[in-house]
Amino acid sequence: MDDSDRPSLDPTIGHAIVAFGSSQSCSLESRAAVSVAVDVLRDCLKEDLNDIVSGRKPMNTDAYLPPTWRIGVDEAFMVGMTNAMRSVERGLHDAGWEGPANTAEELCLKAIFDHASDVVPEIYKVEDENRLRDDLMDLLELGFQDIDHGFLFEPEMDGIDRSDLGAHLGMQSLSRRDAFKRFSNR
Repeated sequence: MDDSDRPSLDPTIGHAIVAFGSSQSCSLESRAAVSVAVDVLRDCLKEDLNDIVSGRKPMNTDAYLPPTWRIGVDEAFMVGMTNAMRSVERGLHDAGWEGPANTAEELCLKAIFDHASDVVPEIYKVEDENRLRDDLMDLLELGFQDIDHGFLFEPEMDGIDRSDLGAHLGMQSLSRRDAFKRFSNR
């Protein structure tokens, strides 16, 4: 799809995204991309939860879960992920939000930023994609207390949270079982 086929991104929807000082440091268009990504992912989670409740396999989990976490998801887990997404959405609308409180929220925020940078520009005309990438990189750095959750997307790092190195680094548990457990240092 070329630029002429894509609708323009409505920058005014970006006014709602104010976390991490974004209203002062990020373009309105970049914040609008984040807002669109939130809407897309909220719908993906809702659809996946409905699929599981109906006995079907969820189809969108690759948009927000690491590969090993996609296996055997159940209704309780999907309800938790849906709640985590709601919490992150509320946080992005709060200038005083300190960031994700658990691994599930980290995964939701990561998915939002990934979608804002990769998916939104495929759907909408974005005037300044370089600015979008820079703004999202800044938000990524401000939004995460740590990047431990990134190891979930690297199969060769499986178990690092339970290793001596992980203990030395003070890593949180990366087990799906602990996804909703609040970080102890918040």
